Amino acid sequence: MTTVIEKDKVLREAYRNYHQLQQYVQATGNHCLTYKGLTISFYDLDKNINKLSPRKKEAFYLNVIIDMKQKDVAERMGITCVSVGQYVAQACSQLAELYFEGEIQDD
Repeated sequence: MTTVIEKDKVLREAYRNYHQLQQYVQATGNHCLTYKGLTISFYDLDKNINKLSPRKKEAFYLNVIIDMKQKDVAERMGITCVSVGQYVAQACSQLAELYFEGEIQDD
């Protein structure tokens, strides 16, 4: 059985491979992948990232999807590295809530 923590890790990994998933969908027409018992839809990933606030989305996109270092993201956004980490953590939490709506419960 997949735990909440594993779901968060799998979801973050899916976003780390966002562009590869996008290419896979374009090449195959299949928008769903199953990994570790979870089915991930590229369309849902794409839809949910657009629900983030602009600053969270920018920090998340640059740090997770583009894989820029927090230091470089902070410099580009004119904020501290701590703020980048906070934006990314908040984005990950929000994306997990959106993606697994109704499944994730606070213990």
